Amino acid sequence: MDAVSTRSEPTLECLEAPAQTLAARADWDDLVAASGADIYFLSDWQASWWDHYGKSFAASRHPICFMLRDGTELVGALPFCIETIWAGPVPVRIARLAGVDPNFAVMALPIAAGHEATVLRAVFDHLTQRLNCAAISFSPMSERATQLDSLRAVDGQGVSLLRDDSPRGHTLMTLPDSFDGFMKALSKSRRREVRRDIKRLTETAPLRNTSSTPDTVDPMMDRFIALHTKQWQAAGKGGHFSDWRVAAAFYRDLLHRLGSKGQAMIDEQWQGGILLSCQLRYTLGDKAYWWLNARETDPEFAKVGLGRVGLVERVEGLIGDGITLVEAGAGEYEYKLSYGGELVPIHNIVLAPDLPLARLRARILLWWADALHLFYYRAWFLKFRPRLGLRPGRLWTSWIRTRL
Repeated sequence: MDAVSTRSEPTLECLEAPAQTLAARADWDDLVAASGADIYFLSDWQASWWDHYGKSFAASRHPICFMLRDGTELVGALPFCIETIWAGPVPVRIARLAGVDPNFAVMALPIAAGHEATVLRAVFDHLTQRLNCAAISFSPMSERATQLDSLRAVDGQGVSLLRDDSPRGHTLMTLPDSFDGFMKALSKSRRREVRRDIKRLTETAPLRNTSSTPDTVDPMMDRFIALHTKQWQAAGKGGHFSDWRVAAAFYRDLLHRLGSKGQAMIDEQWQGGILLSCQLRYTLGDKAYWWLNARETDPEFAKVGLGRVGLVERVEGLIGDGITLVEAGAGEYEYKLSYGGELVPIHNIVLAPDLPLARLRARILLWWADALHLFYYRAWFLKFRPRLGLRPGRLWTSWIRTRL
């Protein structure tokens, strides 16, 4: 463990270990909850991420955790993944937030209010001066992120902001304190639409909503993966669990680690004996996370909006549980936006030290990442591969690692 002093004299601890192994794990999780930080920074989440996306995903990755204390008070807790990525023939040492992938928009880092500048300054200095990182990624960062301005403010203070663009968005849903309030906020046509769909569905059999328990997680996860894959295969695509090779094991592990604490579950909606839709749900405090869902694609339901029916009924449950904000995932989905969602920009934030060679390496890596994204993902994976009728395959690891 290294210890250095910041300008205002708090102590920065740099520990070469993942968050779940730290002696101060309880303090770490308490700060995540108290600061309103995202669920990805909890030590249990970090444990699952390192098991599936950490060293098992890229052998060169290793963990670094920063803990900054003001006296005895923990005011900053930031987990990083350090790795070397080859941009063609050029090796680039990079630090990125651990526990996060391109689909998880960061809305709050585990930093106590009023300490943002001190924590970030100390972490940047250590990453660039002591750990020799040529680039530091905080992507993907929501435009609503509480520390976005603080990250931008460090530009010119020993580090340069090399990238701050917003090529896509994520959906946020701010929930009122009552389900009646939610329905009244919808347009008359949307209220009429969902009531009509529910009426059609209940003519055959009543709807039944259920959520997983620790004992039912595995069979429910099996059903979820099967239904999700069926839905996307009907559209000629592989779906999330086909694209991301460790996704199924990662999300199942999260359900086991967080489910007993009420922070992770699967919600299902049934019509008699037919599974209509299901949704992965994670919660921390008054915030919920919805990224993956699935619905039945049988032609008999073609005229019924199973997605919107499932969304509206699950919103009712979330409001009852005291949830006030839903992070509904990256991408633009019409039914989410029509039923209370708002599309918010996601920013790619990449910084580099103000050293010519390091900054050059970081720029080369960004050029390499952009080229790989254009020619592999946008051209080959999304366009040419489907046109050639090739079966959906897993995303290249090299592309995933360069999502900065």
